[in-house]
Amino acid sequence: MELRIITIIISVLIVLYAYIRNKINLSAVISAGIIGVIVIISVGIYWFYLVLAFFIAGNFITKYRYGRKRTRGIAEGSRTYKNVFGNGGSAMIFSIFYAVTGNPMLLFGFMGSMAEAAADTFATEVGQAYEKKPRLITTLKKTNVGTSGAISVHGEIAALIGAGIISLIPLFFPFDFHLKNLILLIGILAGFLGCNIDSILGATIEKNRMDKHMINFFGTLSGGIFAMVLYLIL
Repeated sequence: MELRIITIIISVLIVLYAYIRNKINLSAVISAGIIGVIVIISVGIYWFYLVLAFFIAGNFITKYRYGRKRTRGIAEGSRTYKNVFGNGGSAMIFSIFYAVTGNPMLLFGFMGSMAEAAADTFATEVGQAYEKKPRLITTLKKTNVGTSGAISVHGEIAALIGAGIISLIPLFFPFDFHLKNLILLIGILAGFLGCNIDSILGATIEKNRMDKHMINFFGTLSGGIFAMVLYLIL
């Protein structure tokens, strides 16, 4: 109980700090609170650390070469509830289904969705900071920085790192569960594959049918599905 209270207090302080620094707006604060409460109730405080780690790492990597991204006109502004649900909505859904069914496969779905959210955020922020002419994932033709569906070597490497950061966390949980010895591999693969599904969706349907937040939602959802498939295979 003490750990839960301490974690919640720290999480609230981090979110309030982000709000005061104008990194997120009020709608994002409320949305983050809703998702956080549901996740803690559904899967417990330890798995909530994946959400907290994503929030911290995501804000940290956004600062990476921020001046260069701002000069290029592609720097991310204050996040809203759309960003929150785009990155955390599918994880919340996986957690709810786990609470209802108790199926451990859904915990891997939860992890995979958060790993994909981190992979996509890292890929975007690092790729945009480095590349002047990334390539469109569907044609591999050079395109402008900030184009939906654009990929780069720096971005792909960053995606693996982002997914790895999230996937490392369950290794330190004070309990054992099926495939814990393979969870890092599953999380990295699921996050990386989901990130590239996100890019494919961005290159093909974002402009005409969905905004980037819906694309992010389906990207995280695909990351969770990949993780569950790997769980079943392994």
